[in-house]
Amino acid sequence: MFNNLYNNNMKNILIICCMFLFSCTKDVEIGAPIPVEVDYVLPQGNASAEANAKIQQLYDNYGSYFLYVFTQKDFDWTQSTSTGTTKADTVVLGAPAYAGDMVNLLEDIWLKFLPEAFKKSQGIPYRVMMADTIKQRRAGTGWPAGMEYLYFDYKVVGKSITFAGMNASLRTMTPAQKLAKKNLLIGVIWNYYISANILDVPAAFYNVSNYAATAPTSPVNAANPANLDAFRARGFLPASYNAVSGAPAEWYFASYSWPAAKTSDISSFMTAITQRTDAQLQPYLAYPLIKQKFDILVNHYKTKYNIDVRAIGNATY
Repeated sequence: MFNNLYNNNMKNILIICCMFLFSCTKDVEIGAPIPVEVDYVLPQGNASAEANAKIQQLYDNYGSYFLYVFTQKDFDWTQSTSTGTTKADTVVLGAPAYAGDMVNLLEDIWLKFLPEAFKKSQGIPYRVMMADTIKQRRAGTGWPAGMEYLYFDYKVVGKSITFAGMNASLRTMTPAQKLAKKNLLIGVIWNYYISANILDVPAAFYNVSNYAATAPTSPVNAANPANLDAFRARGFLPASYNAVSGAPAEWYFASYSWPAAKTSDISSFMTAITQRTDAQLQPYLAYPLIKQKFDILVNHYKTKYNIDVRAIGNATY
């Protein structure tokens, strides 16, 4: 009897406690939602209405800021750093009047080649900063006037890329200059994609050439055609090409270059697929192993990411 009485009393106490709890909480107001601050307010400044509208649309579509007003801190921003050293590069903002020209350039040499799904994922960095100049003071003293600084076309920091050149030169750029700019910046952007694991390299690429074999015979150059032909037959391309003559520069100099063969190999093919036309590549693709690796990469980026790298490489202006 005592146990029954105790259990009934406990039940009553629990019921009363629950009623009291709900009566205390049901009328509490949640309150107005706390606004989330945005990193940048658009439109930023005195660019044309058309330019500001394009920048707003890019943010609305892809969540990426195209900035022409930003600070040195924005330019150097990184989430974490292992040292307290100050960055040596300095950014000079461009005139807002050229913001639209800069956005149009980036659209023509970069964005138009990317599929919508890729742009909406990670294809465009969170911050794309557009500047007049990126410069770094040369070490030492005594430099002649006008030579105190080194100048750069870009800077990549974390999930941001700063592009220099937002100035009057955009309105006088020749087709050849635009093509050179495309090749330069596509190389930078592609390296950013690979290093940030936004794009990958298919494992099949590395299964074609034998990096464990004996190092190629050097020197590998036009003056030694047998060595050059054997190098190509093993599936290897030049590292780069002269912007004027198109003459190739090889990544393999001697046996000391061989330990880095895999890295040099993929780098040379990334340059080829995104910066060289079909006509320019035709002599190299006559070598079966080069053609095999070329096809692996072209098909991979089209199949997995829907990126037509040959449209990028074949672009003319």
